[in-house]
Amino acid sequence: MPVKTTLDFLRLQGDALWAGGEFTAKVLTEPLLDQVAPRADGATPVLTLPGFSGPEVSLRPLNRFLNRRGFVADSWGLGINRGPESMDYIATLGSLLGDRIKSMADENGKAVSLIGQSLGGVYARELARMFPKDVDRVITLGSPANLRPGHHHGINKGVRMASRLIMGRPVEELLNEAEIEELALHEPPKDVPLIAIYSPYDGVVHEDLAMIPEEFLDTGDATPRENIEIICSHIGMGVNPLVLLAVADRLLEDRNKWRAFNARDYMPEPLKGLPKLFFPEAAMMVHSSYA
Repeated sequence: MPVKTTLDFLRLQGDALWAGGEFTAKVLTEPLLDQVAPRADGATPVLTLPGFSGPEVSLRPLNRFLNRRGFVADSWGLGINRGPESMDYIATLGSLLGDRIKSMADENGKAVSLIGQSLGGVYARELARMFPKDVDRVITLGSPANLRPGHHHGINKGVRMASRLIMGRPVEELLNEAEIEELALHEPPKDVPLIAIYSPYDGVVHEDLAMIPEEFLDTGDATPRENIEIICSHIGMGVNPLVLLAVADRLLEDRNKWRAFNARDYMPEPLKGLPKLFFPEAAMMVHSSYA
């Protein structure tokens, strides 16, 4: 087995172990998190989409947390995310979830926020592109953002091998198909705020692939786009207390008066320096068209 493949398998195993620790941290810090995290108004709809091979239950902790904080959060309702067999699945996904998104928006009187982990975030961006009037914003958790032909090496080799077995096609072939069909998967959806949460220690998607490309930041089109760097695993993003805090905060940020996420806002004065350990300083800079 090639050295890189071996290292990628070790990274994947380490990521899974780290995620277990993050779940424990969530259980232990839940009472504190429920006290400090911002609260919604009981009519702010959120739809979550799991990552590749992830069952809906994988984001249940995130949904439960958001519902306790006054959001109306629910899973996508399509079961395990088995990935696309072809790029035609993007249009199929629009048919499967379009009415659901519109009904959630109508029932709550507000556009729906989409949160996708890993591949679920790729889907969320495309759904926002299809239904911009019904989608308020998109938050991605460790999702490949700079998806273009040749960029598949930023995805863990073990995951790419698994995706080939499950989907029947390699990732690079699907990316080439997307380019032929002129699907600009690397471009943020127009007029919809996009927040990319990523980790420099992600064991599945390299940080350079998970960040919104520089060319789409500060474009002057008045659509907020923000990269938030958090020290966490890939698999455990949906349970990591720091990620949950950032998600709740970004869901409630006024899209017309956008301010960059700053974890220090939730810390008492003696602990203002603590977030630097988990939220690198760069993550606190404005990464949008707002200075």
